[in-house]
Formats: sequence, C-alpha cells, structure tokens
Amino acid sequence: MSDIQVIQIDASYAQVLTTLGRKLFADTFGSDNAPANMEAYLDESYTPEIQHKELNDPKVWTFMAFDENNIPIGFCQLRQNENVYGFIGDPEAIELQRIYVDKKSAGKGVGGKLMASCIAKAKELNKKTMWLGVWEFNPTAIKFYSNRGFYKVGSHIFKVGDQEDTDNIMILKL
Repeated sequence: MSDIQVIQIDASYAQVLTTLGRKLFADTFGSDNAPANMEAYLDESYTPEIQHKELNDPKVWTFMAFDENNIPIGFCQLRQNENVYGFIGDPEAIELQRIYVDKKSAGKGVGGKLMASCIAKAKELNKKTMWLGVWEFNPTAIKFYSNRGFYKVGSHIFKVGDQEDTDNIMILKL
C-alpha cells in the first residue's frame, strides 16, 4: 500500500466521511455494543449534517486516507477542546478525537500515515501535547498508540448510546 494518499478534507467530503465513519465505527465496535446503542451513537456522531458542521469548524482538522484506486480507507480527526482534563498537564493540548482504518487495510501503514498527518498538523499549530481516549478493551489500538510514544495518564467514560465504557486517556509529548 505504498500508494496511500492522505489529504486534509473539507465540507465537500461530508457524505463520504459520514459513510466511512459509520462503517468503520460499526466494524470496530459493533460486536461489543447492543444494536440500539450502536445506532444511537452513529446517529449522534455520523450524519451528513454533523460531519458538515465538524468539517466547517475552525477548531477541527480532518484527514482522510485513500488507496491507489482513490477509495477512502481511513480517517482521523484533531479537535481543539476548551476543557482539557487537568491530569493531561497541558491546557492547550489537542485531542486526537478519531482515527479509524478499514480492516482490509489494517497493518499496511495507513494508520501510521494518518497519525503522521495529525502530528504534523499539531506541530504546525504549535501544540506541545496530543491526547486521546481509547477503549480499555482495545489492545490493538493501545499498542498502536504506545508504539508511537503515547502513554496513559488517566481515564474517562465514553458513552455509546446508554452504555458507558471506560477509555484510557493517553498523551504524546510533541
């Protein structure tokens, strides 16, 4: 997959991002959540209207990966939050809110290229710390982040519908 292309996308990609986001989130977490909870989360997070709003938000940066056939295979999203957890230790830290790769493309460098795009953008914004939440029972993702220098500093609750899961909060010093 040496022909992976990563670009920062704008609001013209709202429908593409909606379709991809719904698919990848459901593929990743669908078997761990009740169907009603999954549907509720997807409807709260991945609609064309929501994606359009996020893609127009000046405090959100979204990157999408495409394969050699220009098919979208992953995406990531940075968000500048106003209220950063105190235990992160940097009130200006930027959140890596989402990073998902199609299962067929996993292990082929797509996640690494998406992560590199996010780190480059965070540095361009003069950020010193990037943080993320990762489900405590997602060892593959935890290993991916740990291998790139992220380490756990705390936890928070992440809701999928009415199900509450614990996410590890991990940070990377840039």
